[in-house]
Amino acid sequence: MFIGQYSHTIDDKSRLTIPAKFRDKIGSDAVMTIGFDECISIYTNDEWSKLQEKLLTLNTNSSDARKHLRMFAGSASDCSCDSHGRVIIPQNLLTHANINKDVVLVGTINHIEIWSKENWQKYEQEALETFDKVAEKL
Repeated sequence: MFIGQYSHTIDDKSRLTIPAKFRDKIGSDAVMTIGFDECISIYTNDEWSKLQEKLLTLNTNSSDARKHLRMFAGSASDCSCDSHGRVIIPQNLLTHANINKDVVLVGTINHIEIWSKENWQKYEQEALETFDKVAEKL
């Protein structure tokens, strides 16, 4: 289970140090891809396998399903931590998430999200303003 928030920076070689609490749960390999709301998502191999099973059930006669599948799977890449606990983030994902340097890693139970610090602060403020109302709908 991934929980909590951690602030970090991306170095000049597009590397990000994964917090030890997250790194222990990721294992040696994971999958990184575009996330919703302009972030990057990292899934353990087990969670990625579960997600793939769901994606395989999409009706590929639907242009929306094809578009989603192409973007989600086509943007994915294997990632693993180096000996210093860093992962390299591909440029296409950095561009998608508007990430330059400062980031916030957010645990979302079954995966990790990487946000630009600016985007996270905006999103968090909006989400907190409607937190109670959204909870009632769920």
